[in-house]
Amino acid sequence: KPSLHSYTRNNTQRMSTLSPLSFFFLIVLLAVGQSTPTDPSYYQAQAVNHFSSDPSSTTYTQRFYESSKYFSGPGHPIFLVMGGEGAIEPSTGLFYPFINEVLASKFGAYVIQPEHRFYGESIPVVNATNDDLQLLMTPEQALHDAVALVNSLRDTLGCTAKGTPTYCPVISVGGSYPGFLSFSMRLLFPQHIDASYAASAPVKFYAQQVDGQEYYDLIAKSAERSLSGCAKSIQSALSDFKASLAEQTYQEVASGLLNICPSIPSYIDDNEKFYHEVQMVIAYTFAGLNMANYPPNDETELYEVCESWTDPDSDWAAKLNFLFETLNEDEDEGACFDLQSQLPAGDKGTISSGDWSGVGTGPDGKMWDYQTCSLLVERIDITETFGDRKWTLDWLKNHCQERFEISPSPSLLASTWGFDDILSTTLSRTLFTNGLNDGWSVGSITETLSEERQLIAMNFPNGAHHSDLSHSDPGPNDTEDIQEGHEKIAALIGEWLIEIMEE
Repeated sequence: KPSLHSYTRNNTQRMSTLSPLSFFFLIVLLAVGQSTPTDPSYYQAQAVNHFSSDPSSTTYTQRFYESSKYFSGPGHPIFLVMGGEGAIEPSTGLFYPFINEVLASKFGAYVIQPEHRFYGESIPVVNATNDDLQLLMTPEQALHDAVALVNSLRDTLGCTAKGTPTYCPVISVGGSYPGFLSFSMRLLFPQHIDASYAASAPVKFYAQQVDGQEYYDLIAKSAERSLSGCAKSIQSALSDFKASLAEQTYQEVASGLLNICPSIPSYIDDNEKFYHEVQMVIAYTFAGLNMANYPPNDETELYEVCESWTDPDSDWAAKLNFLFETLNEDEDEGACFDLQSQLPAGDKGTISSGDWSGVGTGPDGKMWDYQTCSLLVERIDITETFGDRKWTLDWLKNHCQERFEISPSPSLLASTWGFDDILSTTLSRTLFTNGLNDGWSVGSITETLSEERQLIAMNFPNGAHHSDLSHSDPGPNDTEDIQEGHEKIAALIGEWLIEIMEE
């Protein structure tokens, strides 16, 4: 039986607890790399609403993680690692060893990492209504959380004002959505955040500057790069799957050809919906494998799946069933694949949700579905390789109204914050890093925008989803471009810290 536990890279955090309910989010964590399990800390004075007339009057307890292991005292930096679209359990702890071990030891830095509001234990309002979420579940509220937390830490550590020898510069760090948050911290709060390191940050997605075809086009190219013939095999299998539904009912296909459990979600009530939802599972599974495809070789899970899908002796149903078995690995041998396991929590949850790269499952999936229904709109088509389904704003509006009684606001953040034209803002000292083998790179900043303002892009041809944050130290498992990238990143941050302390 195929097993995701055969994955041989050294960045396999939390794989021992992998289940179908959490596959998507954990495959994202694979791309993050080996984490550092850590006991949590709690900030009990976090404002529920930073925009109320008296923010301190109503507070909640935010979970965060910290490390003073290498901190050399006031006058040394703080790395503020942004949490993202998922709970951060103690078994995960601090995300990035390249930050909390390599760079923290090099610069004598403190590391602090807040859990994003409405994920995990960091819940501002229990049983939040849709109206509560519209007010409180926004990226800007999460940014204010991070500012409040890091400023509290500065006071606790005895850091002093900028321009004094015991000032503690803050560098925000993040990968993927947290990379976007890291960029936004420097953009919106330059008086608190001295520099930003934003890896695989989907800035252009949220500025509505990405063509819908680009994301899955790159996923297909990555699969083809992993193993020749993989992309064509995906397209052929999905075409045959669709053809089978022209001759049989979805119930007949599910039980007769595919090993799908009879407990099909009730909203899937015709052949077209069944095709679209199985198609979505296949597409976002390949998207997840793409994010973790580092280093790109014949030992990755993407290669393993592509190898099974290019087997000339396997028909389309065998290929889909292999993928289902892979997703189903914690179940008994031969167990059916339960489409219910792919649903986010909450009323009216569907597999096709706000993010067509996959929202994840359970409570985290519900919250990410909400975020991509409101302000973080991503235009992602399912391209021809994956069966061809065009994303439309009308589809998203209908989904979000049905699910959360909310209308998406695709351009609101970009027009309000100005990142639809970054050079028109005052942004400076921001590093954008990208793995060019990563689908999210199509929506990231891949060109240096200004040497003078130090808006720097570093691209890694062999990198996947923020692969530069995947390992604790450059070594034999890293590709040469990532090893060189680590050295350049450390050098750039060193230059920034000198400059900041001299201001």
